[in-house]
Amino acid sequence: MRRILALLAALVLTGGFALVGQAPALAAPARTNGQANPVIFIHGWSPEGKADCDAYWSAVTPMFTDTGWTGELATFGYYTGNTNCDIKYNGDTTTTSIKTVGRALANEIYNRYSAIGVKVDVVGHSMGGLVIRSALTEVAKGTAGYPPYVYIEDVVTLGTPHGGATHAGWCSFSLWLQCKEMQAGSSFMSGLAARPESAVGTDWTVISSFDDGDVSAASGVAMSAQHKIQYDDGLDHTELRTATGSYQARYWHTASSDVWSAWGTRVGPLRWARNACYYQVST
Repeated sequence: MRRILALLAALVLTGGFALVGQAPALAAPARTNGQANPVIFIHGWSPEGKADCDAYWSAVTPMFTDTGWTGELATFGYYTGNTNCDIKYNGDTTTTSIKTVGRALANEIYNRYSAIGVKVDVVGHSMGGLVIRSALTEVAKGTAGYPPYVYIEDVVTLGTPHGGATHAGWCSFSLWLQCKEMQAGSSFMSGLAARPESAVGTDWTVISSFDDGDVSAASGVAMSAQHKIQYDDGLDHTELRTATGSYQARYWHTASSDVWSAWGTRVGPLRWARNACYYQVST
């Protein structure tokens, strides 16, 4: 008996407590209005498989910094040919699944921010919006290879083909897997959650334009977001991430009887993106 007790004591002293002594997880951060969140910007699809992140977001990031945003502004790039990206996934080409890119993004957000209790906001243009939507979908499902959770407070998408890209049909004849996946009805599109949320809840704002030749106005808001904005003032696909000023627009919020507002002169998409990241619930 003494021998058994001695062995048990030795086990405790040499690591037996490891079974019950794990450090508790950090408490989830609270949802609040504020401009101190890190914001991650995700570029769209490129047939050349490259993008200069600084140039791509050159009009957007000043909208944050020049209006008092104090949080870190970081760009996420996912092509091997990318340049000037703060966070980069080096294993991607146009033949890499959007889901694979989303997994890389989810793990980057977890390792850099969520694991230390920091919440972030995300702004995605074009396919970039599908990258974050896919990431949140799979994290919520507990899919293998994804982090256990992420803290993403707000997501804004600009010209993202939530209902499929206008010209994605001709991608059936190419080797561009990402383009094929953006076709309406593809297995990738069908697998996206209607409104995936992170461990702190996620407020979605989706923005589209009736003059976007790549993503229709209907497709750009075709998800169960809490906030939808549409422009009818000559803004094309690129201008949704570059145009400043005021434009004719209408909005829809789940908190306003689920009806579209009247058309009126309103802030441009960049300012709306900034405001959507600021507010816990955009108004």
